[in-house]
Amino acid sequence: MLHNYFLVSWRNIVKDKVSSIINIGGLAVGLAITIMLLLWIRDAMNYDKFHAKLPRIHQLMFNHQLGGDIGTSRSVAGPLAAVLREDVPDIRYAARTTYTNQQMVHAGENSFYERGFYAEPDLFRMLSFETIEGNPITALQDPGSVVITERTAKKLFGTGNATGKILQHNNVHDLKVGAVIRDIPLNSTFQFDVVLPFKIFEQENSEWINRWDNNSIQTWAELTPSSDITIVNKKIQEAVKRHADVEKVTFFAYPLADLHLYGSFRNGKVSGGLIDGVKVMIITGVFILLIACVNFMNLATAHSERRAREVGVRKVLGAPRKVIIIQFLAEALCMTFLALLLALLLARMVLPFVNRLPDVHFSFDVFNWPVLGALTGITIITGLVAGSYPAFFLSNFKPVKVLKGTVTNNKGGALLRKGLVTFQFVISIFLIISIVVIFRQQQHIQNRPLGYEKENLIIIPARGDMGDKFSLFKAEVQQIPGVQSISAGSNNMIKFGGSVDGIQWPGKTDDQNFPVTVTTVNYDWTKTAGLKMAAGRDFDPAYGADTSACLLNETAVRKMGLKEPVIGTKLGDKTVIGVVEDFVFNQASSNPGPMMISLGTGGSYFFVRLKNDNNWQKTVSLIETAAKRSNPNYPFELQFMKAEYDKEYRGLRAAAQLTFGLGLLAIFISCLGLFGLSTFLAERRNKEIGIRKVFGAGIMKIWFSLSKDFMKPVLIAFVLASPLAAFVMQKLLSDADYRIELSWWMFVLSGLVALIIAVVTVSFQGVKAALRNPVKSLRME
Repeated sequence: MLHNYFLVSWRNIVKDKVSSIINIGGLAVGLAITIMLLLWIRDAMNYDKFHAKLPRIHQLMFNHQLGGDIGTSRSVAGPLAAVLREDVPDIRYAARTTYTNQQMVHAGENSFYERGFYAEPDLFRMLSFETIEGNPITALQDPGSVVITERTAKKLFGTGNATGKILQHNNVHDLKVGAVIRDIPLNSTFQFDVVLPFKIFEQENSEWINRWDNNSIQTWAELTPSSDITIVNKKIQEAVKRHADVEKVTFFAYPLADLHLYGSFRNGKVSGGLIDGVKVMIITGVFILLIACVNFMNLATAHSERRAREVGVRKVLGAPRKVIIIQFLAEALCMTFLALLLALLLARMVLPFVNRLPDVHFSFDVFNWPVLGALTGITIITGLVAGSYPAFFLSNFKPVKVLKGTVTNNKGGALLRKGLVTFQFVISIFLIISIVVIFRQQQHIQNRPLGYEKENLIIIPARGDMGDKFSLFKAEVQQIPGVQSISAGSNNMIKFGGSVDGIQWPGKTDDQNFPVTVTTVNYDWTKTAGLKMAAGRDFDPAYGADTSACLLNETAVRKMGLKEPVIGTKLGDKTVIGVVEDFVFNQASSNPGPMMISLGTGGSYFFVRLKNDNNWQKTVSLIETAAKRSNPNYPFELQFMKAEYDKEYRGLRAAAQLTFGLGLLAIFISCLGLFGLSTFLAERRNKEIGIRKVFGAGIMKIWFSLSKDFMKPVLIAFVLASPLAAFVMQKLLSDADYRIELSWWMFVLSGLVALIIAVVTVSFQGVKAALRNPVKSLRME
């Protein structure tokens, strides 16, 4: 019986090739999107799942008052870990780590930079990274050892045992390889190649590492199996209170298992994160699949007259309605599984392009049980949804009327088809509006005035002891003709990490205990970066007392409520000598936070301002020569500020590209359906068109009579989609401080694009019908 169902289904698919191609093509595109989404969702949901103790691993964070708002910080103070170990019995292990950055490693002739961070030994008691050689816990207990990955071991020492061998770190420390671990999986929050003993970092930063008012490191903790997180958080807060003033600060432990998907906080509470993108993609995928299902329904019901006699004959011969329903559902399932095969091929072809997006790295592993089971289930549901209405609609025909030839597509059927077309274009127009808004927001942020000049500015990361030799480097580089100015700083202008919250100033109130970003710079920093002074002066070597002075940005002056004259105000042991105009840092779409700038002697980054001429390549070459002369043991690194800043837009650009791609596919599937419907209606009105032409109707009039029925659903879809898109886009834009305002032209443009696409799609059949010789269409009359 089943064999017969699918045999008849195959014959019907082959018989009506145009409708079959449209249905299978639309479903294939929808299912290909579903496959890509399943791979992405699997990758996102499996993040960090390889850690055996994942449910018990947490990161320490704290909420702090920011005026009327509450901010959340992942950077905590150095003494916190010791307090957790001593005073909170529910915490089994606690480990401090720095943030990952580039570390120079050298062995023999091999010298290069690798991702690395400093960590305490207990980190490897919590995490489940596979060890190949040695013991990472023991290695990190020794300040003269290091942990490296398998990839780094091969790069440094080739094949063979690496443990016990010596590498040089930043040309300062000779470290013995104490352990080698497997390369870190891509679906890991921790991404590194080198792990250094935290004792080294502690020794090098002894002036602040034990202070409660400096939040610059991360702390991780493993809870005991029977712990209640609510109770543990209360104990953490009480323990910290005994050691520091935390009146406006609330500490808490946040699960590592939630960090990847639920990593965003707003006003002190979890406000989503990557999970929001996952939800949006799932909803979008479902709607695109529904568009393909609508095509199937529309074409099946439109062609109902062709199948009416078949249904009538089968009913006369005794076939019950249930058997006919199963037959039509079998046809839908047959088409859907054919579409699945094509979808697998499409997904495999598209995967390399998708993997070029930022932070996307999944393999075409669809033949494991979770993905394969989900995909099979979705395919069956899609087939049943697509075939349900045609099955029940066609199986309901009365054999007496059918065999008399009195069955026609009634007004209700035509109305339903228009409703389904409207539904398709509601989704398509919604996506077109999203494309326009996201593109405009991307352009708005990308063209945002930064407050400094990123053109002709280069950054040189100061590795190892390069910062200590800045004066020598500066003296030589200043002599290069193509250099305007040179300076240094502890941050790279784009990202500023360290903050303090214990600064005192005149008139400070209890609700003003907010964190202030702190950074140190060298002379000529504002000049080299292209910053502008709003008041006062810059650091100047002519003033010997500038080592006890500071600059503030305008946001800091405003949030502190400093009264005029601001210049001369005491901030702790610092005196304000100038106010810098606000500039963008950390997040391109956010307003700048308060910042205090102090004078230092070197810096982690060197900044060189080049003259705007055609000799920049020669100038860069001379700078490289100078860098190698003053720091011969370090590979030369150079970054252009413009290129580095543009990297900050990768996520926004990827979102725009993804939305554009999905919108394009949704429109494509909708147009496939429109093309099929217009083909059917042109055939059905063949004789009517012939008569109209005989009576003198022109091509434009005939084209319009065929096209107008498709324009109305698009216009109705525009009216329905616009307020929905306005609501969603406004909510999306509200997350950005620096954003565009929604404008009427965005919606009108989207509606016109959808209308033009629809008109062009149906015009092919409209013009073809209008050009047909009326003699051929009327010759049987």
